[in-house]
Amino acid sequence: MDDATQIKVENHIKNLWDTVITAEHNHDIWWIYKSKDTRPKFLETMNDYVSFFQSSIHAHFVAMIIALYRLYETRRDTINIPRLLQLLEQHHSLSDDAVTGINDLIAQAKPIWIKVGIIRSDIFAHLTNERNIEESFDKADIKYGQFKELIELSKKITNAIGQGYNRNTHAFNLTSEIDTKALLTDLSSYRNLKITKKNE
Repeated sequence: MDDATQIKVENHIKNLWDTVITAEHNHDIWWIYKSKDTRPKFLETMNDYVSFFQSSIHAHFVAMIIALYRLYETRRDTINIPRLLQLLEQHHSLSDDAVTGINDLIAQAKPIWIKVGIIRSDIFAHLTNERNIEESFDKADIKYGQFKELIELSKKITNAIGQGYNRNTHAFNLTSEIDTKALLTDLSSYRNLKITKKNE
């Protein structure tokens, strides 16, 4: 493999890791807003800033969908997992065992990615005139837990590629969960303080 190709491969791997991080961080924020485990605790505060949080919920969901979609798209002019694997195959950069393991993980990810693709294509990238938004979600038939499942599979796939290529992996040890909960807690405290002062 020449130097230019090596730089291209390493750039692909880094950008794919960054895309997985983007998907995970946006998922974590969106899920804190929506989950039955956290939403009730902050609902009154979010309702005080309803326009902001409605837009924020939408924005983080869309950002997650776009990131997850582009990981597995098959365009030759973009950075994606299939294109990276083609590039590595041309230079015999992965062992047969590594390729088999990666393909097994992709086989698990693909059915979920297809569902993500329906949401992305019918609702966000385009506005289909064949179905309304609810019908498009029904067609995708995706469960909330499958977004996180696809993120976890994507971590394994991109790390398996990195490991097979040059024994390099990403820790994926950063999260947006702590900051999001801290922000909502601070807003809740401020809200309670305003109510207390108003009632004095």
